[in-house]
Amino acid sequence: MKYPRVRMKRIAVCVVTTLMTTYVQAQGLNLNDVRRDFNKGVKNEDLCEKYHKTLEKEADTPVEKGYEAAFHMFMAKHTSNPIKKMSYFNGGKKLLEKQITNNPNNVELRFIRLCIQYYVPGYLGYNSNVKEDKIFVMNNLYKMPDENTKDLIYNYLKGAKMYSDDELALLGR
Repeated sequence: MKYPRVRMKRIAVCVVTTLMTTYVQAQGLNLNDVRRDFNKGVKNEDLCEKYHKTLEKEADTPVEKGYEAAFHMFMAKHTSNPIKKMSYFNGGKKLLEKQITNNPNNVELRFIRLCIQYYVPGYLGYNSNVKEDKIFVMNNLYKMPDENTKDLIYNYLKGAKMYSDDELALLGR
């Protein structure tokens, strides 16, 4: 009668191992953490590398891929090699533009692009959508169903001083 007991233990170990592996993998990408730390990626190299690697492996949705693109571009800030800088920036730009082309009404993707284009140096020539995205986000942020994300975006934009007081009133409705 020991055989069934040993077999049951092996099955239990397999089930627990599978559940733990699934749990650990699911813990790899927490979009709320990515959103919260979005503006820190440019300044904090370790944080940027962490999110860049995680998003590269696990991003599935258009928004996740949008943040992947952003952190890819942020990596340009953390390398001294000019060829790598341009490679990181252009690769991220291409990925972000693809996501926006496929999802033009996604407020969060437009927010990501707005933030990048607003702060990127003008000589890179990636600033042609600032006005358009600023208006789009202002007119559509209130439609987002996720209140936490909406508040995070609003507070970020409020602190970034991109909007006038009247525009902030519309943004925060």
